Amino acid sequence: MPLIDRLVKMLLPREDRFFDLLIKGAEIAEASAHLMKRLCEDHDGVGRPALIKEMQDIEHAADAVIHEVYDALNRTFVTPIDRSDIYDLATHLEDIVDLNHATAMQLEVHVIGSIPDGSLELATLCVQAGAEVKAAVEKLRGLKHLDQVRSHCTQTSRLEHEGDQIYRAQMKALFRNEHNAVRLIQHKEFLEGLERVLDAFDHTGGSLSAIVIKNG
Repeated sequence: MPLIDRLVKMLLPREDRFFDLLIKGAEIAEASAHLMKRLCEDHDGVGRPALIKEMQDIEHAADAVIHEVYDALNRTFVTPIDRSDIYDLATHLEDIVDLNHATAMQLEVHVIGSIPDGSLELATLCVQAGAEVKAAVEKLRGLKHLDQVRSHCTQTSRLEHEGDQIYRAQMKALFRNEHNAVRLIQHKEFLEGLERVLDAFDHTGGSLSAIVIKNG
């Protein structure tokens, strides 16, 4: 960070409420991952309507947070970290929730009966990635624990790599063993949705890593 920027940030009041908003966004992202895991555990589909409704509520909560972040950015002259980094991180956190919501809606719109093999494994990795991302965001405040932020980002990347391996193996098995064309498409798209969620967690880790580099 240039010296003049550091001096300006020291002399002018800081708006630390952004950290509160980002933490809230991370908590919602993690909650959406937990909810997706519950959907993948609900093999008989009895609890599916209630869980999908809950996912919709979580998606609305994420929308409210991102709108508050954008509004605060427009109203604030000095931010605790670069406003572009706040924007990117908040957007990636919302993307996680949007992708979880879209994947959950496939169960209803595509009338998917059985949950594809590998779904629970991928959803479990998403829950773990959610915990890593939330912990990293919580440690941003004050910019005093950037090494720990970096460590959480590394773990998130590791989980995404593990998920890629599971995804590829399940897709290979699906195309080899599934002879019902409709079910093949349903299961393929659902697994792709889960893989995109895990990618979104990794992209969020990338945004956090960029903040570490700029402020380290």
